[in-house]
Amino acid sequence: MSVVFVAASKLPTPFGVFTMHGFLDEATGKEHVALTLGKVDDGAPVLGRLHSECLTGDALFSLRCDCGFQLEAALCAIAAEGRGVLLYLRQEGRGIGLLNKIRAYKLQDAGADTVEANERLGFRADQRDYGICKPMLEYLGIAAIKLMTNNPRKVKALEGSGIRVAERVPLQTGLNPHNQKYLATKAGKLGHLLGSLHQGEVETPAES
Repeated sequence: MSVVFVAASKLPTPFGVFTMHGFLDEATGKEHVALTLGKVDDGAPVLGRLHSECLTGDALFSLRCDCGFQLEAALCAIAAEGRGVLLYLRQEGRGIGLLNKIRAYKLQDAGADTVEANERLGFRADQRDYGICKPMLEYLGIAAIKLMTNNPRKVKALEGSGIRVAERVPLQTGLNPHNQKYLATKAGKLGHLLGSLHQGEVETPAES
C-alpha cells in the first residue's frame, strides 16, 4: 500500500482539540486525514469511525443522506470517550466522485434509488477501498478498534486487512423526510444494520 504520513497538527473543534494527521496515497494522489484524541497507541481498543467524504452532507448540510449527522455524532462520541480516532477518507459518493454523485442525485430525483443510480452510471453500488485504512491505523499505533458503523462491510474490510475490530458500535442518526428512501435502500440492498431508525417514524432533526 502506498499510503504515507505527511504531517500532523492540532485541530480545535467545537467537540474538542484533536490532532489532525495527513496522509497521501501516492498511487491515486488522494489526501486522507485521521483525527485523534487522547492516547490511542497503548494497545487497548480505540473508539473510531471510518468516514467517507461527503461534501454535500458534511459541509453543505444536505438532508439527502445521514453522513453529516454521523460525522458529528462520531466526533461527539470520541470527545465523550476522551479517546478515539476518525479516518476521513476522500471517497466521495461511495467512490464515484462528486460530479458523478450529482448525476446520481439527478437519477434519484427521477425515481431511482441510490444503488440503481450508481449502477445506471456504470458503477458498482459501492466502490470504496478500505485497504487504505490499515497503514493509517498502523502509523497511529492502533491495533484494535471499536468501530462506529452500521455497515458490516466496513467490519469485514478492516478484519480482512489485519485490523482487529473489537466491537461494532451502532451509529444511527439523521433520519428525516428527505433521506427515508435512501436509508431504506442502504438497509435493504447494502446490508446496513439500521434497526429501529430505518423502521420507525420519520422525524425532522431538531435544530441544534
